[in-house]
Amino acid sequence: MTTLVISDDPALVAGALDGLGDDDLIVLEGSAEVLEWMEDEIADARVWFMIGDEEIIPLPDDCVDEVVGVSASPEVDRVIR
Repeated sequence: MTTLVISDDPALVAGALDGLGDDDLIVLEGSAEVLEWMEDEIADARVWFMIGDEEIIPLPDDCVDEVVGVSASPEVDRVIR
């Protein structure tokens, strides 16, 4: 299972990690500075950090199982399986 978190809230990312097991978590944030800070704070090999937001998700169609942190949008609908 792959989870996408669209947020700069480390608590939201930590909550998503708690039930993740060995699966992947993708964190999407619009600021490179915030992403660098989150990468240093979280430091978990299961987490991938990417620049983007709910309106521009740089992922292929139908590639994530769950989206956390935003409500539905055309881009969220596109990437969720």
